[in-house]
Amino acid sequence: MKTRIKKLKNRYPLHIQITVLFTFLIVSIGCIIILFSHTRLTKLTEVSTHQQYQKTGEAIAAELDSVTRNMAMSVDILTKMPITAAQTEAQRMALVSNFIMVLQQNHYASSVYSAYQNGDFFILRRLTDQNRALFNAPASAQWLAQNYRFDLATPEKKEFYLDNKQNVISSATVPYDNYDPRSRKWFTLASAEKGLITSPNYIFKGTGETGFTYSQQADNQHAVIGLDVSLASLSAFLQQQGLPPGSQAAILSESGEVIASQPAQIRGNTGVGNLPVLQPLFTQDNAGNSRLFSVDNQDWYGAVINIHSMGNDYRLAIATPSAFLTADASAISNRSTLIAFLLLLLSLPVIWYFSRRISRPLISLRKDAEAISNLHFEVEDHAGHSSVIEEVDDLHTAMAKMKLTLTKFISMGSMLTVKNNFTQQMQGLLTETTEIADMTGGMVFLANQDMNLFTPAAFRWREENIELTGISPLEIDNDRCSEFWQIVKGQTISGTLTQESLPAPLLTFFRPHLPLRYVAVPMQTHDNQLLGFLLLFNTRTLTDTHENAKIQLINSLVGMLSVAIEAQHLLVEQKNLMNAFIKLIAGAIDEKSAYTGGHCQRVPVITKMLAKAAVESREGPFAGFTLSENEWEELHTACWLHDCGKITTPEAVVDKATKLELIYNRIHEIRMRFELLKREKEIAFLREHAGQPADSAQAHALNETLRQLDDDFYFIARCNIGSEFLSDDALVRISQIAGYRWTRTLDDTAGISREELVRKQRLPQPALPVQEPMLADKEEHIVYRDGTSKQADRYHFKLKKPELQYNYGEIYNLAIRRGTLNDEERYKINEHIMQTIIMLENLPFPRTMSNVPVIAGGHHERVDGKGYPYQLNYTQMSVQVRMMAIADVFEALTAADRPYKPGKLLSEALNIMVSMVNEHHLDRDLFILFLQSGIWRDYAQTYLEPEKTDSVDIAALLAKIAPQPVEDIFCEVSPA
Repeated sequence: MKTRIKKLKNRYPLHIQITVLFTFLIVSIGCIIILFSHTRLTKLTEVSTHQQYQKTGEAIAAELDSVTRNMAMSVDILTKMPITAAQTEAQRMALVSNFIMVLQQNHYASSVYSAYQNGDFFILRRLTDQNRALFNAPASAQWLAQNYRFDLATPEKKEFYLDNKQNVISSATVPYDNYDPRSRKWFTLASAEKGLITSPNYIFKGTGETGFTYSQQADNQHAVIGLDVSLASLSAFLQQQGLPPGSQAAILSESGEVIASQPAQIRGNTGVGNLPVLQPLFTQDNAGNSRLFSVDNQDWYGAVINIHSMGNDYRLAIATPSAFLTADASAISNRSTLIAFLLLLLSLPVIWYFSRRISRPLISLRKDAEAISNLHFEVEDHAGHSSVIEEVDDLHTAMAKMKLTLTKFISMGSMLTVKNNFTQQMQGLLTETTEIADMTGGMVFLANQDMNLFTPAAFRWREENIELTGISPLEIDNDRCSEFWQIVKGQTISGTLTQESLPAPLLTFFRPHLPLRYVAVPMQTHDNQLLGFLLLFNTRTLTDTHENAKIQLINSLVGMLSVAIEAQHLLVEQKNLMNAFIKLIAGAIDEKSAYTGGHCQRVPVITKMLAKAAVESREGPFAGFTLSENEWEELHTACWLHDCGKITTPEAVVDKATKLELIYNRIHEIRMRFELLKREKEIAFLREHAGQPADSAQAHALNETLRQLDDDFYFIARCNIGSEFLSDDALVRISQIAGYRWTRTLDDTAGISREELVRKQRLPQPALPVQEPMLADKEEHIVYRDGTSKQADRYHFKLKKPELQYNYGEIYNLAIRRGTLNDEERYKINEHIMQTIIMLENLPFPRTMSNVPVIAGGHHERVDGKGYPYQLNYTQMSVQVRMMAIADVFEALTAADRPYKPGKLLSEALNIMVSMVNEHHLDRDLFILFLQSGIWRDYAQTYLEPEKTDSVDIAALLAKIAPQPVEDIFCEVSPA
């Protein structure tokens, strides 16, 4: 009990340790506090800034009040002084000290002047660092007086530079700039109204600065006194108010003109539009209120403050970057964050310690899961990965068991691909099944065609594979092995085997181990056909619950065995079906023509004999040649299908034994024409001599004519056979005989097919009776190529295609020099190889037989590249293709069923093949192997008639073969 309590104290649920770990996350509370402090400090800064805005507004109001009052008083005093009545330059310069005193008392004023009704103008300007260069003022000059005389014949302008003691340093007459004060706004306003006038903002003509003017008409009404105020001077005052760094501000008049700004505005532009940061503050009434706004992705804090001064209303707009408001708050937040970070660093060792204790077994589980996902199932020692967390430790144990089970399942799947060896598959699957199910042993029985008879296929006992020698099949019925009868019905059974219930074939082996618990599970196809059954044994006694669970597991595992067995059966059935189908096609081709029967069956025999000889060769060019099991099957299929394209070749072409033969031999038509012509000659003779008997000379002439006709017919008949080469004289005689005429009185379009009728209708029909030639090449004899089938064109065959599809012309066919086939028919015969390739390319051969179309379609190629249909040369032809070419030629030469020739003697055939080797038609090395291995002899003994099997001198044949290397062939045939 104490041990159990101690064990429980050392192991805690996972959620308790997670709670301990997340206690350290209280640091997040510090983040919340920091965020709250930052927000409050920012708010306090906003309030402080707004208060500063109010104070700035008050200071500006006081300053504007003072400036306005002083300037108004100065202007009013000047309107009463003699300067307003001064007419001459000397008088005005004598009173310049009054102007200097006014500028000295008003720091924001840039100039003071008097404008007269006659257009004269006298002005005193303050010289500053900004305008000194503009007026080219001497270094010691402090004031600039300018006098405009407008009442002279030629108006003039004169400048006087004065030092700080009001002494004239220099004077000069300068070009008149056409300035007329009477046209200025400040002049016209002051002339029209009484009292002080404040002009709108405008650009000063002399300096180009922006500002406004205080002006008032003199008491004598002969002049107007003006005082210029530059906005730049007011802006300088605004910049001295100590606004927060980066702030922008502007003072606007009641009319909305900017009279001062920070930063200073562009010269000449006095609108708020030149200050985009401040513009949003005027979109609504914000007087006295502060708000946050954004301009060009930058946040600002600003306000608009109303100012009242000397009866005038002004507005002060101020904006400060929000970053300034949060600077102090951010600094405090940063310090707080740094403190929190230091505390976190101090707590890291504690967190690391606990996390390592928790994560170590979890990391191990993660690695196990990754290994399983990568199908890596190495079993590791579980003891080194124990965890104090109860759930994690149990999970690790379950993971180890799962890895072991998956390993067995993967192994069972691998067994299905063991070199297609069915016995190894069965034995391997049985091994994995017994280990997963934790059984002592087991056997696999396969059902024979008689479903009651079961043959053992695999046997395992106590981790050892047992030989099946001596174990006979089980016959299961109601009388024998009745315990297993339910297996035949597809039911799983279990029970105990004793000496009385154990089947006799198993008694010898299992007698020492009885009694045995067993489980028998049927193996079925997907459509519930019985394949056999799995019999598992167990020497241990299990509870009913445990045994039922084991039976369910075995039922799940037996599917692997069923799949393997069904796949094996299907594979065998498919191969048998394919072989039968291949032989069916080959047999149909051979049966199609009585003259070529057996060709498709004999070529595979010769080819495989030659391939076997090449594989068994231990020296020479084929010492390293081998064929895998798949390549043997590929060669077998290609041989049987090498002429499958002949199924598309018309029998009339394949079986054409004479030159005039179509579906029948047209020599009979020719014979009837000769017969008819002979009768016509006789009838004409008899009609001519009906009244008077013919003399002996005339009778002799008739007999000679008839004899000549007989001789001509027999000549045509001999030409029709095609067994001899046709000479030029024979061609001339055919043309002469063709000129004979016979009389046709019946319509030759009656009773013919529609196709033949269409051909006859190409030309108009002559009126009957008509004189017909004995032999003719008529338009109706020509079958044009219609071009409807373009399938072969996409294969890029190099076999030249004749212009016509068929030419049945009588003279044309009788004039064939050698054999019985014309060019069109010979192309049709050769076309079978193209059809073979097309047909085979369209079949979905498996990957292991992908070369069947290449091998089957290449047996008419030549090693010198002059064959067909692709004109492949030696380097482009595989060994299998060259083997089949030799087999095809040898079978064709020795076959006794050709329509145009009898079979050759064995020696004649081999001599012809030697010539073909020397002409670079056949492969030299393979033909030498063909001769030396005796394949020709073995084949002849089985397939040739005894009279065709004569003696052959192999040494002499080998001596005739030219010793020319293959690589020299291409130099010979090269077009260069």
